[in-house]
Amino acid sequence: MCANERDDDRSDVTDSVTNRRAFLGASTAVGAGLLAGCVNTSDGGGGGGGGGNESGGGGGGTTSLTIGYQPYYTESWSALVIKHADLAQKYLPDGVEVGSWQIALQGSVVGNRMIAGKNQVGYTGDMPTITAIANNETPISAVGLAGFSQGQQCNLAAIPMDSDVQSVEDIDGGTWGVTTGACTHRFMLRMAEQEGLDFNIKDQGINSILAGVRQGNLAVGFGWEPTMTRLVQQESQGEFLLSGAPYDIPDAAGIIMPDSIINDSPEVAKAWMKAELEAKHIMRTEPQRAADLCSQEEEITDYDRQVIEDVMYTSLDINPDVKRLDFVTDYEAVDAAGTLLKQNGPQYLKSQGFIQEIPGSDRYNLDPLNQAVSELEGQVDWTPAGGMQNGSSSGDGTNSSNSSA
Repeated sequence: MCANERDDDRSDVTDSVTNRRAFLGASTAVGAGLLAGCVNTSDGGGGGGGGGNESGGGGGGTTSLTIGYQPYYTESWSALVIKHADLAQKYLPDGVEVGSWQIALQGSVVGNRMIAGKNQVGYTGDMPTITAIANNETPISAVGLAGFSQGQQCNLAAIPMDSDVQSVEDIDGGTWGVTTGACTHRFMLRMAEQEGLDFNIKDQGINSILAGVRQGNLAVGFGWEPTMTRLVQQESQGEFLLSGAPYDIPDAAGIIMPDSIINDSPEVAKAWMKAELEAKHIMRTEPQRAADLCSQEEEITDYDRQVIEDVMYTSLDINPDVKRLDFVTDYEAVDAAGTLLKQNGPQYLKSQGFIQEIPGSDRYNLDPLNQAVSELEGQVDWTPAGGMQNGSSSGDGTNSSNSSA
C-alpha cells in the first residue's frame, strides 16, 4: 500500500516485509503503478468540513477557507499557533474566513484533498509537499516552510526498551518499520546506504510502527515527532537510536496552496503568510506561549505538556548540540531546505516511483511570502523573518541566520 493511502493510521495498513535487495530492485519497475495508486483524490483522514468556496477575483474571491493540517507532526505546528491564537482572521480580508480546520494524520492526505479542490491551504511534510506540487491534475505550489530541522523531527529511529542493540551496526539485517514514501523512508534508505546495512522493511503506518517498537517486534522503528518523543519520554517504551543529523539528512514541513488561490485571490494568499510569519515570531520569541497554544489542540491533549514543549525546544540526548527545530518560512533562505525540496526530495520520490516527473521551478512560489514580509515590515514592531532567525534550544530568538526574509 502506498503512503498516500494511509489517510487514517488508526488501523494497520499493511504487514508486508520486503528485503533491501528486492525493495530497491523493484522500485523502478513499478514506478508507474505506484504513481497511479498514490496520487488520487480520496478525502480520507479525520477532521471537519468540506472544501472552501472559491470564486476568484482579488482578495474577496474566497469567502471560506478549509485548512488542511497535521496536529501529529511537530514540524507543521505553526498551523496550531495560527489556529489557537486566531491569527488568520487578524489578517484575512473582510468577507474571508476560515470555514474549517481539516485534520490529516499524514501530509499526503492534505495534498490529495487539495488536488480535489477541498483544501485551500495545506501543511504537509517535505515529501508530501513535493508529491502534491508534482501532480498533473491541479496546479499547486510550495509557498513556504512550516518548519525545518537538521533531521530532528522526521528523521528519527527508536528501538525497543529491552533491545540488545548498542549501535547502528546492530540493526543490520533486522526488520525495520517504516512508512514508505514518507520523510522517514527517505532517511532510512540514505542512512542504510551510508552505513552499508541490509534490512527487511515492514511497510506500516506510524501507529503500527510504534506498537512494533513497544512490543519488541521490530529491530528499529522510524517515525516523526511528536509521536517518537511520546514513545520514549512519556511512555518510556522505546529509546532513540539515531537521527538524521550525523548523516547530514535534514527534514522539513511545507506550506502548499493551489494556484487558483495565489493567482485569483492574491490578498488571501498574502494574508495567510502574514499569519504564518506572526506564528513563527511567537514560536521564536515566546516558547511558553507557543507550547500553550499547541497544547490547546484537542487531538494532542493526551500528550504531556512537557513533551509538547520539548519536541520544539529541547535538543535530543543523542544530538545535544543540534537544535530541535528551526522556525523557517523561506526555503530559499536556507540552502539545505532549498536543496531538500528542489533536488534531493524530488529525486528520491522519482527514484521510488512516487512521482513521475520532477516539479518545475514554477511550482515553487514565494511571492505571497515576500509580499507579506514587505508589508509587515512597516506594520509591526517585530521583524518578520523567513529564515533561520531563531534559537529553538533556548527559545530566545537570538540565533544568527544566513537570511532574515
